[in-house]
Amino acid sequence: MPGSDEYYLYETNEKGEQVLVKSLRSEKKAYIRFVNRTSRPVSVWWRDYNGHRQHYVIMPPNSYYNTDTYISHPWEFTDACTQERYVINNKQIFRAPECIANVQTRTTWYITIGVRSLLSTVMLSVASRLNNVEHVDALGLPKMLANELKSLVDKLRTQVVINHARR
Repeated sequence: MPGSDEYYLYETNEKGEQVLVKSLRSEKKAYIRFVNRTSRPVSVWWRDYNGHRQHYVIMPPNSYYNTDTYISHPWEFTDACTQERYVINNKQIFRAPECIANVQTRTTWYITIGVRSLLSTVMLSVASRLNNVEHVDALGLPKMLANELKSLVDKLRTQVVINHARR
């Protein structure tokens, strides 16, 4: 794995208890194809047996990634640059459904953008149009918004530089 992330995630189970998101059993196989339906590069993460997030791959926009996994293994998806969380079927944590356990054909699952707030949508739109963080000051925004926008512009510009360097 290229890297791991010590960030832990909890979810509410059917009993209303907060439980650590982690892989459980490796008994029922699932053959999965993740398709990136966004216009952004997507980082694919798997939660290991201790709940650590393990990075698998960065998927370019409109690409796919095949993996063989297990029904109880959780997967997550984030924007490779901004770390915005993406979804499959409007859920931030994907686990293959029981109905595809041990089926020998690969099933396709689409990674999409979840519901964004108006603020997030506008910030991303404005940041993607600015070439430099210094241009943010000319907008006359409140300091808090300006700092948030500068950070986003910097993240997006860093991603552009990395992408050009890889070519």
